[in-house]
Amino acid sequence: MALPFGLGCAVSVGLYKLQDDPSIPFGSFLLFLGVALSITAFPVLARILAELKLLRTKVGAITMAAGLINDCTAWVLLALVVALLNSSGGLEALYIFLTAVGFSLFLILLIGPLYRKLCVATHSFEQGPSPLLMTVTLLIVLVSAFVTDIIGIHPIFGGFLAGVIIPHEHDLPIKITEKIEDIVNIIFLPLYFTLSGLKTQIGLLNTGAVWGYVVLVIFLACFGKIVGCTLTAKICGMAPRESLTIGFLMNCKGLVELIVLNIGHDAGVLNDQVFVIMVVMALITTFMTTPVVIYLYPEWYQKQTSATIDGNEKVTPLDTMDDEKNSSYISTLTDRYCIVTMLNRIETVPSMMALMQLFNRDKAMSAIEIHTLRLLELTQRTSDVMKFKEIEETARHDPVLNVLKTFASLVGLRSLHTHLDFAQDYIKSIHAYAADVDADIVLLPWAQQRLSLHHEEYAAVDLEFISQALNTISQQCTTGVFVDKGFGLIQEDGDGFMPQIIVVYEMNDEQEKEDSNNCLEFALKIQSSHKANLTVIGTFMKDGMYATRESIKSYKGEIDRLFTSEMKSNIESKHVKELTANNILTAVDRPLSKHDLVLIARHSKQTPSSPLSSSSSQGHSLEISTFGKLGADLLRQGSASLIITQARD
Repeated sequence: MALPFGLGCAVSVGLYKLQDDPSIPFGSFLLFLGVALSITAFPVLARILAELKLLRTKVGAITMAAGLINDCTAWVLLALVVALLNSSGGLEALYIFLTAVGFSLFLILLIGPLYRKLCVATHSFEQGPSPLLMTVTLLIVLVSAFVTDIIGIHPIFGGFLAGVIIPHEHDLPIKITEKIEDIVNIIFLPLYFTLSGLKTQIGLLNTGAVWGYVVLVIFLACFGKIVGCTLTAKICGMAPRESLTIGFLMNCKGLVELIVLNIGHDAGVLNDQVFVIMVVMALITTFMTTPVVIYLYPEWYQKQTSATIDGNEKVTPLDTMDDEKNSSYISTLTDRYCIVTMLNRIETVPSMMALMQLFNRDKAMSAIEIHTLRLLELTQRTSDVMKFKEIEETARHDPVLNVLKTFASLVGLRSLHTHLDFAQDYIKSIHAYAADVDADIVLLPWAQQRLSLHHEEYAAVDLEFISQALNTISQQCTTGVFVDKGFGLIQEDGDGFMPQIIVVYEMNDEQEKEDSNNCLEFALKIQSSHKANLTVIGTFMKDGMYATRESIKSYKGEIDRLFTSEMKSNIESKHVKELTANNILTAVDRPLSKHDLVLIARHSKQTPSSPLSSSSSQGHSLEISTFGKLGADLLRQGSASLIITQARD
């Protein structure tokens, strides 16, 4: 902060002559320019780091810490400058400053503890801010702003002090922000920018000398922050690329700079011409930050350095797993099978529970891992950035993840891992996470009610997302859609009833064979932990032939090692002349119900990008383009649950 402050003081000599207003003390003008050039916009910095997924990296952590200290120091210096401007002499300025310090201590030491007691009395920590607490909070903000204005410093300092006394337990600041941010973003913030824009007269940049000062101010602002922060980071042991990234991040001015400039303009420190020069500098330094940081610190470099601070909640297995593999049928092929699924809406929780229910037996726990990726949208709301910064606390109190953990404990699932993240591009985030954990399959749960014809327009949005996800994530690993209609909720009792698992196996070419092999592998994983009759339906086997080492040897050569003698009696093959929905539904021993499961591959040649015929409904055509003709027909005609997969490209 010292280097940009010094450069700001240096350029203030020329700008003071350009302004030519002897009524403004040069000392106050010098201090103000020094503060203006040394500011880093902490809120904008947090937003940029969140959008670029840098908050939990080494660079992000250091930048946030430095930005916070820089911001607080700048506000203190700015309060001193405003006190000097509003005083007639040094003694009066000292009186104003000391009064402000006394009021700050009054808020922190007296009002703060009383406010905390009010939070406890109204149960606002556990249940969110009550109406009474919100009323008191806004009242404190307004009164504090009024008092600081009376003291002789800007009202914004009163609001800042009111925010300092808010307790940070149980995400209370985030919950308060959620209550008021809409009215701030919709009404107050646009009004503030409108008033700021009305003060900015671009036409005053009308001479070569003025434009020269524009270039000089921009250069000095960038040079001071970038060089100063880069050298400091390099001295502290950071890599050159990381040091330069920190320098550009700290150079971000943003909204805080505009607020400071407006304070200076209202106080008379800056005239209209110098105000415009400084506004142009603030805009350029803010706009250049994101593209430069993306270039300097791309994702591939982040992975290469692996300099991350793990701010995620990653749940370890709920119980200690036994290292011994007692089951003779588990081979090296099943030492680890990683399933990644996503939760982006509460409607998908039942499907996820159904999936977890399939793998609740102890004997399969050493082989199967389930990773649940809980994605929340990173919007333009300030509360989302605050949640992202406190992601450990957010994950700890997330109701969806807590329900899943409790359910996993109840059903005896010990291989559940949870991960919470904020994302703007869900598919990209799923793809990246699948690569990080080396997933074998990504299974996207599908809320059954979204397939209703009464919600065809909304279902179309989901179908487009699923189609894009299948095409994109399958570049990393096998990807599937789980349409649960009750398969995982069946209760195993003593009446001998077992659900049916149907694998539709096609081997017209290598791609179809690979897709079908993935379906068969997943079905075998289910059967290893869930009692079920497995039937393979295709056009390549003789009717009534049971799956043995020879019949399934083409599938990776060793798939038969998964079978026990008990399983072999429950694995059967069926032959049909043509793979259609009707033939599949009639080939099974008993009619398929919601407790049964059909696994089918989504083949690229079955998924046309346009409707197949003009007579088809728009919704059905979109289902065909997403799931394939056979998958779409089974989705509409059958009552069984479905898993539609696409193998890795």
